[in-house]
Amino acid sequence: MELDHFLRDPQSRRRFFRMTGVGVAGASAVLLGACSDDTKNPVRLGPDESDQADVEILNGLLDLEFMAIAAYKAGAPKLGGERLGIVKVFLEQEQAHADGLSGSIEELDGKPNRAKSDYDFPVLRTEADVLRFALDLENTAIAAYIDALPKFSEKKLRSTAASIITNEAEHASVLLDALGREPVPAAFVTGKAA
Repeated sequence: MELDHFLRDPQSRRRFFRMTGVGVAGASAVLLGACSDDTKNPVRLGPDESDQADVEILNGLLDLEFMAIAAYKAGAPKLGGERLGIVKVFLEQEQAHADGLSGSIEELDGKPNRAKSDYDFPVLRTEADVLRFALDLENTAIAAYIDALPKFSEKKLRSTAASIITNEAEHASVLLDALGREPVPAAFVTGKAA
């Protein structure tokens, strides 16, 4: 199988990593090596094809950002004091992520997705419920960005995704601490599969 076909075909990659037992985070780490500026064997897609693929990936990430924004808004009434202040900051940052992704989509002549009018969130009765749910969303976002990172055709998009991963990992660390758990539980941030 040609490397170019493998890198472009998500089904081939999934089958390969399933057969070898590598998970989403491990697969992303393996493919991250393909993100270098290798001019000898670059993956080449036509301009329309690569831009469209980038727009689809960006819109998927944008959907996650919209979900996080809605979740933080829904959970805020259950929080007070310092934790409410933290969530307000997170909400602003998630909105900045959404705005940045929308701008990138428009730069590629794509149409950004819109937020849903309603999300099917679980019932969040307590502050701990809100914090645990927010942590799950942050970990899902981290995993999704790690998975998307090597798929982008442009270095600028990979840089944007990497900076958002870093911010989402900061959010996860603060949420872990707020839940009374180890805020830096591992040397590698991988998130979790959705």
